[in-house]
Amino acid sequence: MALTKLVIFDVAGTTAKDDGLVVKAFQNAIKSLGVLPDSDEFASMTKYVNETMGQRKIDVFTHLFAGDDVKAEQAHDRFVSEYLELVANGELEEFEGISNFFRTLRSKNVGVAITTGFPREILDLILEKLGWIDLVDVSVAASEVEQGRPAPDMILKSIELFTRETGSDISPDEVIVVGDTESDMESGVRAATSTVVGVTSGSRTRESLEAAGATHVFAFATKVIGLIA
Repeated sequence: MALTKLVIFDVAGTTAKDDGLVVKAFQNAIKSLGVLPDSDEFASMTKYVNETMGQRKIDVFTHLFAGDDVKAEQAHDRFVSEYLELVANGELEEFEGISNFFRTLRSKNVGVAITTGFPREILDLILEKLGWIDLVDVSVAASEVEQGRPAPDMILKSIELFTRETGSDISPDEVIVVGDTESDMESGVRAATSTVVGVTSGSRTRESLEAAGATHVFAFATKVIGLIA
């Protein structure tokens, strides 16, 4: 096993407890646009959001409001404001031991990167509220790349930023990608990283994560420590 130089983590469901916050913010957003909570449309939209966890949120809204970019943007803007409020109110918490795990990795000269399907304004608030600003080496939001997951763009940008920061080249077999959804696994595979770790702390099963390309599956992200060479 190659020496690990960088571990790239997802946020909601992987390093932070989601507890339905994404769905809650989404449902509030579509209700504000007139989608009735007891309608088939509301149920089918919610189902799609659950199925596409980990993907860029504007892409999700664009799909749901196909042909109406204005409405998609309005829904996304409302989602962002709703989720920001939830985070600001302290409803998002890290999984037990994550901050200390980040410290352990950095003590071993392993970089820590965060990627997310959220836009930058949400990611910045998450880093602040969870006390991760000084624990994370690089972070990339879906709003900062051309394509969101399952495309590999956020992983590749994380590697690029960390390489620039440290002044050393990193090969894919020196990177571990960690996430809780199929799109996390697919993006790791498409980035050609040799180690793609799925965690069942989100809403997905071992079987679905392995089918999407996970090389390892653990209950929690902190278990990745056993893979650090």
